[in-house]
Amino acid sequence: MASTTQELETQLSQERYALSSLLEFARTLTPDLGPKGIIRSVLRTVMGRSLIKEAFAYLEDPTSQGFELVNLAGFSTSSLRPFLNTEAFEATLMGGPASATLVPLVSSDGRSYLGLLGFGPSINPNLRDETEAVYLASLAALTSIALTNAWLFEREKERERLESELGLARDIQQSLLPQGFPEIDGVEFAAVSRPSEWVGGDYYDIISLGDDSVLVCIADVVGKGIAAALTMSNMQAALRALVGILRGGHLSLLNVVKELNRLMCESTAPDRFITAVIGVLDVNRRKFECVVCGHPNPAIGLEDEQIIHIESTGIPLGIVPTFPYESKSYSLPKGALLLFYTDGLSEAKYGQSMVGSQGIEEVLRHPAMREGDLGEALRQLVESPRITVEDDITVLAIRFESSR
Repeated sequence: MASTTQELETQLSQERYALSSLLEFARTLTPDLGPKGIIRSVLRTVMGRSLIKEAFAYLEDPTSQGFELVNLAGFSTSSLRPFLNTEAFEATLMGGPASATLVPLVSSDGRSYLGLLGFGPSINPNLRDETEAVYLASLAALTSIALTNAWLFEREKERERLESELGLARDIQQSLLPQGFPEIDGVEFAAVSRPSEWVGGDYYDIISLGDDSVLVCIADVVGKGIAAALTMSNMQAALRALVGILRGGHLSLLNVVKELNRLMCESTAPDRFITAVIGVLDVNRRKFECVVCGHPNPAIGLEDEQIIHIESTGIPLGIVPTFPYESKSYSLPKGALLLFYTDGLSEAKYGQSMVGSQGIEEVLRHPAMREGDLGEALRQLVESPRITVEDDITVLAIRFESSR
């Protein structure tokens, strides 16, 4: 009877110790350890508590759809492969090293494995198998929860890192756009650009050429996101270099476009073409010469509400290096309003239909585009709750002084 009582007290003492050990251990399994750090901590704890000299651990590697041997102590490397595919992992669970106690780590939904712990025999003569089995099962549950939290923590850190980098990329891209416009009597410039993602493939520019002339450009790289943004920055750099030659009188507008097209063909992938409108606006003569490269046709609104659509004169940039582009010239009477836009506006949803060319004409005739702050009118257009935009959107407007 005394012996039985002593055995019960010993068992209770071991279970109390195991419980307190688990509770204490759970506090140490913080997500910042990382998955491998958690596994190391688990193995050290179990080996120290149970006086085990041999242990190993496999951990899921989501990138390779298998399990990596992340820790090894005592066991022969010849019997444990450094990487197991799913089939080999399940075979190890069924018949791993004969001298090892295997503890699977199961996902919270019970449908998959997160890894596997393997322990050699204990040298502690007082360790009860029943108590140890319960302890290891509880430890495995805690470890699985900790691993899941650690992976979530790592993904959140990676998401924050990517968002930080994308935020920086967005700031850099915004800095490539004009921070101000040339000040020329009798004409007003305004623009608004909104990427659909962190960065986008739309671009616009107004560059002074001297003598009250400016180069006007709006462009749209096919696609969205980082790849489109990189192509856009490449085009911006090339155009800025060519404008210097244009300003010096060594190239015509048409030659600038042809050379820009050749450079884009050389530096971009075949599927990464660019639609664009590039033109020279002579404010004093109120003349606009332009090349429309597969881009949505700009429009000119007159004071009598007549609308003139500027014609397309070539295919997008970056497709055929020797394409014979043409330019066209337009006269701009007093009160004329030029509107350039990317397909993010023309293909936006307005109610149950697309904005389209009819919507563009309505924009040109809207009183807000004729009076008051032109930039604010464009911002209200882009941010209108009645318009659903699913792509990058850029709108550029040039308004001449009214004759009235």
